[in-house]
Amino acid sequence: MSLIISGYMRQLYKGNAYGATATGREGQPAHSLFSADLKAIRRAVKELGEYDYDDGEGSELMDKVQAFVNTYNNYLDSAKGMDNEDVSRYLNKMKKLTKEHADELGEIGISIKSNGQLKIDKKKLQDTGRYQVSVLFSENAEYAQMTEKQMKQTERMYLRNNLNIPKQSTDKKESGDSAQTTLQVQSAQQMVNSFVGNHIDCML
Repeated sequence: MSLIISGYMRQLYKGNAYGATATGREGQPAHSLFSADLKAIRRAVKELGEYDYDDGEGSELMDKVQAFVNTYNNYLDSAKGMDNEDVSRYLNKMKKLTKEHADELGEIGISIKSNGQLKIDKKKLQDTGRYQVSVLFSENAEYAQMTEKQMKQTERMYLRNNLNIPKQSTDKKESGDSAQTTLQVQSAQQMVNSFVGNHIDCML
């Protein structure tokens, strides 16, 4: 990993520096890496969305794409290590989304390996026009938006499960118990939504 890429990775894993390198990840619990990877992917997508596809440096774009691929592959590893049914379900959704964009990814030199991880052909990426990259990663690109949405939903699920917040139920209950439960759920859900919505911006 080049010094420039290492610098980008440290930025993406700000506050969770152990997640930025293979050496740092060794021996770390899966749940810590999983949480760090979710945040890192969202930051990577944001970085690519803010890139100037008209006048930005080509080398900078390559580094940002490489950093995204690294965080994506890290996420796949940590999610598998969680051995959790809900996490696996959300992981499969992300892999399905990526597979649906395999053709566009292939056009910029990114292939999908048999285990779902991404692999970059740096020469092909270097020869690719910025427009092709923007099709996937610009602020309004479908893949970028859906990846952000998927990571946000995954993080919300993970936080909800760890905070033991019950899902809202449609079952009819006694009015007193139902009202109290609804207030508890709404309060807890607001806390999760606030955390997920603002946590990335606070840490950048």
